[in-house]
Amino acid sequence: MKKFFSLFLFLLIGAVLVWKWKSLGTQIHLAPAEIVGGVFRTEDPAPGRLYYLTSQWEKRVSRIGTRSSSTRTVGWLNIDLWEIDAATAQPVVRRRIKQAKVHGDSKALGLEQGILWARIPELVGIRVSDGQIVADSAKIEARNPSLAGFMPKPPQAGYFLTDSMQPLKFSAQTGMLVRLDDARVMRIDPLTLEATPHVEAKAANQSAEGPEASTPVYGMAPVSPANGMDWYAMVRGLAIEKSGGKEWIGLLAEPDLAMLQERHVVTHQMDFTVPRRQRLYRAEIETVQEFLGLRTVYKNPAVLPESPEFLMAGLLTQGPGGYGQQSALWRREPDSVFVLSRDRLGEDGRLQLSRVTGPKGAPAWSTALPLSNMSAWLPGERHALMLGPAPSAEHSPMAEENENPAQHILSIDLQTGAIQSFNPDLHRDWPAEGNPAPAS
Repeated sequence: MKKFFSLFLFLLIGAVLVWKWKSLGTQIHLAPAEIVGGVFRTEDPAPGRLYYLTSQWEKRVSRIGTRSSSTRTVGWLNIDLWEIDAATAQPVVRRRIKQAKVHGDSKALGLEQGILWARIPELVGIRVSDGQIVADSAKIEARNPSLAGFMPKPPQAGYFLTDSMQPLKFSAQTGMLVRLDDARVMRIDPLTLEATPHVEAKAANQSAEGPEASTPVYGMAPVSPANGMDWYAMVRGLAIEKSGGKEWIGLLAEPDLAMLQERHVVTHQMDFTVPRRQRLYRAEIETVQEFLGLRTVYKNPAVLPESPEFLMAGLLTQGPGGYGQQSALWRREPDSVFVLSRDRLGEDGRLQLSRVTGPKGAPAWSTALPLSNMSAWLPGERHALMLGPAPSAEHSPMAEENENPAQHILSIDLQTGAIQSFNPDLHRDWPAEGNPAPAS
């Protein structure tokens, strides 16, 4: 009995020591999961999905021995594919794509027929439905023997090529292009991996005739979150068809209104460097013949009587922000535009979003957002997604000084104004499916 008790006590002490070593002897630190390249919004499956790749350093510090203060640190970089539900802003799944010992030049390049092209830093094609790598240099060379030995290799660790030097390029109009080491440029089909010579768009248009000459669209390029405010996702106004002609509805500050009344013009370029308050106005649009040709003039401006005043406002666009001129997002039942503004100037200012209805300009709803800036805008039919920093949100216990602010994800119900949000900083340890072996 005494021997049994001694053995039990020995095992109990051993179990406690093992537990203590595991709980106190190893510390895990996760850096922020940073988006690489940009994000992709799809409508299928309903109510839509947001996909993006992140890179995240993981560090484990282990205590060596029971009495010694020596430690052993092991770190690696995780490359993960996130899938976010557009209605709830919550992760559907996080999939581990790769683990590496060094930080390579990683970037999401484009989404084409369900395949996310990326360099991590070697070229891969990731099937977003299950996170499987279905394309890489070896698979492409096996499908196209004439490419064997000419697929470009990624630069050495620590080297980052400029966009002009990159042999891997993607655009919606070209799909995935690879410049081989013998200077051939090939387009890679995402499903068959067949490589075909790329023909420059200008040469193709010159030789093509008829409707077939229009530029094809193969997929979508990523929407890259802006470092500050995505001003390109905001416009001043829009023209709408009315019985008997066209009508303009848009935001005007006092100087803009004075210019419209005096010169009958509206400057579509908005100056966000000057603090201003605006209201929504309507004006008649006419096209007049002048000596130099046709000109659009704006007449009889009138404020929408129930329009609130907005600070540093703009109308959100019908698509993601970009350099091309876009129309404002417009919804029916009731006829509405969406006004993004601020509650105050300075670092303490936060964004406000209102769905403003016609004909009087009364808001159907107004919502205070936790974001200080809008880094990306991705509208859908029912739910819009917005990314940006939320300085007042709770931070991870692992957070350190001088970390880049996390891109919070908001889902906005365009009918009701209801907001759902995901704070990735607070969920650095969100579980990832799959566990690829770290690179040696």
